[in-house]
Amino acid sequence: MYWADKVAKEIIDSKKFKPYWVDDMFTPSGFAHIGSLRGPLVHDLIYKALKYAKEEVTFSFVINDFDPIDGLPEDLKDEFSKYLGIPVRVAPSPKEGYESFADYFASDFKKVLEGLGVIPKFYSSWDLYHEGKFDKAIKIALDNAEKIQDIYQKVSGSQKREKGWLPLQVICQSCGKLGTTRVHDWDGETVEYTCEKEMVKWAKGCGITARISPFGGNGKLPWKVDWPAHWQVLGVTIEGAGKDHSSAGGSRDIARELVKEVFYLEEPYNLPYEFFLIGGKKMASSKGLGLKAKDASELLPLSVVRFLFCRTDYKQSVEFDPVETMAIPDLFDEYDRCYKSFIESSDETLSRTFEMSQIGELPKREPTFLPRFRDVVNYVQQPNINVSDKFKEIKGVSLSENEENILREREKYAKIWVEKYAPKELNFQMSPLVPDNLKLDLEQKDFLLAAVSLVEKELGADELQLELYNLTKEKKIPAKKAFAAIYRVFLGKEYGPKAGAFLTSYPTKKVIERFKDAAK
Repeated sequence: MYWADKVAKEIIDSKKFKPYWVDDMFTPSGFAHIGSLRGPLVHDLIYKALKYAKEEVTFSFVINDFDPIDGLPEDLKDEFSKYLGIPVRVAPSPKEGYESFADYFASDFKKVLEGLGVIPKFYSSWDLYHEGKFDKAIKIALDNAEKIQDIYQKVSGSQKREKGWLPLQVICQSCGKLGTTRVHDWDGETVEYTCEKEMVKWAKGCGITARISPFGGNGKLPWKVDWPAHWQVLGVTIEGAGKDHSSAGGSRDIARELVKEVFYLEEPYNLPYEFFLIGGKKMASSKGLGLKAKDASELLPLSVVRFLFCRTDYKQSVEFDPVETMAIPDLFDEYDRCYKSFIESSDETLSRTFEMSQIGELPKREPTFLPRFRDVVNYVQQPNINVSDKFKEIKGVSLSENEENILREREKYAKIWVEKYAPKELNFQMSPLVPDNLKLDLEQKDFLLAAVSLVEKELGADELQLELYNLTKEKKIPAKKAFAAIYRVFLGKEYGPKAGAFLTSYPTKKVIERFKDAAK
């Protein structure tokens, strides 16, 4: 059984977590990296698995746009440092056409998610607070501040906070910062706060002390309280997070105690998912590691991007290193294996993996010729080969419209892979000039000059391959040494594809000129 269907069955069989409401969150403080897709896709798959089981279920996604800016992408540090501590919803957009800092980055991520078929109901944390939806939760938290401190201490082992600490930050009425305010008095209607100058390292407060109502969007709960408060406000019954949040004494453990002891709710079903790893390292936008989420469609077709996440149980890490590895061709092979299982109904788990990776309608369950990505890579590097005709020849009959579409898509991504991501030794495109520091001995130069007459005959690829091999015998030069000379001259490498096919894919005149130049 496919892993998301197993989770859905466990949820249903438990007779708990009703009504089913799946939720996830994102803070729009910069461009999301590709690893940020793990959470939304895990939750989307559970949502779809519950729907597949014919259950009624809601799927929401909260944009945490009430959070303060506490760090900046490198390219914004000079211009936007003055906004550190300001809510992301209030700070201006780095680019015209967007309402705010939050809108700029959230719009980008929403577009990525929707392109991958993740279409929840989006909520704004800023709007929820300003509409008064959190007023009840804020009052509960303020009234139970001592109990919350005790839970923090009991669960995480942290030292008890200073006397008078309250679980709230407010927007300073003077400087507009949220991240620098410390609330220290609550009289049942208003709170007193100080905008601290040295409370955090990344922002400086203005120093004022004032009173304000904590309701109607004036204040926001700290993350560890805000998370379970979201569950209360929306009615969330299913929500996980990265496994770091579920480590012993972490935010999930604290949230679990808060819903039980403060908000008097049932804890939502937890999905502590593993990380997305590139080269064995966790993705981290703050460290600039890895690709942006919006770049995913420039790397792979969207259905294959989705497949990358769908195929792996949430309890296992997704490991993917596309740069100078065979990870992308391997991923296409695995995708094709699942596609074939879907067509043939031969393996339920593989078939469901394919189904869950599709965006929009499923393809028809009919025989489908799938051009292997590795083969497409080979043929797109040979300019005289019509790739469509080549695969028609391989299939034996014309490609269907669906097969042509698959091939066109793979041609596009094969060219991208060869140009940007493939191991250098697999780029078999003719170099613009004779490579520098070309070292050929007299025996090799003699072989190349003799090969000119063979190329002039304009033989077919197989015939030329055979004639070149016969020439090595005639010239009494080891075949490996002779063909290495060809590869050095045309590719700057010691090896390459079949020389006959490679040479016949370029104009005869160009090949002859290269042989002669190299043999001087």
